[in-house]
Amino acid sequence: MVLMDGNNTPLNETLQTLLVRTAVMQSSIEGIVDAVEVLRLGQLDLQKQLQEVRDAQAATQASIGILQNDVNWVKETYATKAQVESIRSELYRALEKQTWRLFAGSSAVCSALVYATYYIARYVH
Repeated sequence: MVLMDGNNTPLNETLQTLLVRTAVMQSSIEGIVDAVEVLRLGQLDLQKQLQEVRDAQAATQASIGILQNDVNWVKETYATKAQVESIRSELYRALEKQTWRLFAGSSAVCSALVYATYYIARYVH
């Protein structure tokens, strides 16, 4: 096949144009392949980071569960402010009642001692 003929010149130009376009398309395809590879590597990095976040989330949820159990235990074990105030008021009422009983009892004992002293002084000689 002879390509140098005058009739084949448009064919040569067409082939030359096709070769140039093919080379341009090949370089574009290589650029696209490189970009896809970069995206794939980025996707792998994102998947690793996502897995790390999921692992951290699971650990955080476990920690929150432990904290909730601790808080529930504290709520069940320790008295609330209202309970402390209720016990405090009951204690003050009981102390006041006990004080009046002691006062009445010691007054009765003292009165009995005074009467006994009076009785001894007056009738026993």
